[in-house]
Amino acid sequence: MVVNPPPGPGDKQHDLLPEEEVPTRRQRLFSNRDLRASTIGWEIAIPIVGGPFFGFILDRRFDTGVRWTIILLLVGLISAVASVAKYIRYEFYLMNKEAREDEERGIKREWVKFEDEEDDEDE
Repeated sequence: MVVNPPPGPGDKQHDLLPEEEVPTRRQRLFSNRDLRASTIGWEIAIPIVGGPFFGFILDRRFDTGVRWTIILLLVGLISAVASVAKYIRYEFYLMNKEAREDEERGIKREWVKFEDEEDDEDE
């Protein structure tokens, strides 16, 4: 068994808590943005598939032909498009917020124009 000597007054370890008392934080596997991007597919698929499914059930129940299937398909499509638009608007908001924060910190980011890279390769 190895015994470590007690820390002295000039030792950096002196001011720290004992190892078992130091709070540790795990690194997240996925960020909130990653999880939001993965759910956008469900936000598109469920209204587009669920609307016609329930429309079909209503059409069979009330013998209305395909009226409710078409109506709920359109409602599902509009809902899916609205969901994607909301997601894109939120992503642009986050990008602009990060750009403003970087600008306040003095970090300058330059966007790469891919057309320029192709021109450089040809020369």
